[in-house]
Amino acid sequence: MESNSLVAIMILAFGGLASASFYAPLKLVKWKWEIMWTFYAIFALLVVPNVVAPIVMPSCWEAIGQTEGKTLFLTFLFGALWGIGGLTFGLSMRYLGIGLGTAVALGCCALVGTLVGPFIAGNADIYASKAGFIILLGVFICGLGIAINGVAGMLKEKDTASDEAPQTEFNLVKGLSVAVMAGVLSACFAISLSFGAPIAKTAFGLAVDAGMEKETADLFMETPVLIVTLFGGFLVNFFWCLFLAIKNNSFGDFKAHATSTNGVFLVLCLLGSALWYTQFFLLGVGKSYMPEEMKFVSWGILMSFVIVFAGIIGLMFGEWKGTAKITKSVLWLGILVLVSSTFVMTL
Repeated sequence: MESNSLVAIMILAFGGLASASFYAPLKLVKWKWEIMWTFYAIFALLVVPNVVAPIVMPSCWEAIGQTEGKTLFLTFLFGALWGIGGLTFGLSMRYLGIGLGTAVALGCCALVGTLVGPFIAGNADIYASKAGFIILLGVFICGLGIAINGVAGMLKEKDTASDEAPQTEFNLVKGLSVAVMAGVLSACFAISLSFGAPIAKTAFGLAVDAGMEKETADLFMETPVLIVTLFGGFLVNFFWCLFLAIKNNSFGDFKAHATSTNGVFLVLCLLGSALWYTQFFLLGVGKSYMPEEMKFVSWGILMSFVIVFAGIIGLMFGEWKGTAKITKSVLWLGILVLVSSTFVMTL
């Protein structure tokens, strides 16, 4: 595939938009969280990846079967660690608040996920080059943008805080520890994809041998890796939700709604799952347009766009209603800095 960084950025932007939008359909589901999240996990982490990959990459299962066990295990393991990171993400917001908690966790996720890739691929010497310096500068700007968004989030909490409901659980030390852990574990998704690179290469070779155009195979070669990565995340999410459902006796939720209503809820879970999966499907497609030595920065670019569109969607749906002008100005500044970081990383 001929490299084109601008096309890659546009594709990753659509991925960020899909990720920022995925929870909207789930908000309409009136089941208890653990029941809703169980079906979301089944669709997003198990069903959709296993339906999409064989369609766009018929060699996916053959490639997985030809991959050595160590590679499969590491890909699965870091997928499971990512699943744990997603579950602990909420604790960072519990102890730090939404603004600071999200900024610290997503900041660690974006930075760790971007910087570790070359080390796993044995290409760490890129950081000693001029291109590597520019990439590090872009990553620094990305971190700055995330920090600015964190400040906007803290200002928002201050603007909308209720005197009758003070935040009694704020704990800076505990919150920072949990947020960093959640961010690092969430970055394990990118690490899992790096360990799963041999699966993608095998799938690419098998597809080309079977008559698929190289450009097409290059676009979709990462979809088999997603099957393994997301299966690790699925097991963690599924068994945690099952534990909560048993503990809270949540299975009665189905009886509380009509069959047709439950059917609508299932469709909404499927829609949200498809949107969520789209971000990582497009991550693989966007990577194919990046120069080989630059592919690892795709993760940071995607995370930046997730934060950008989450902020914009929040503004559109009134989540920043009642905040001061300075708060909204700081938010927009953070968004602009994040967008600029994506272009710097691809110079």
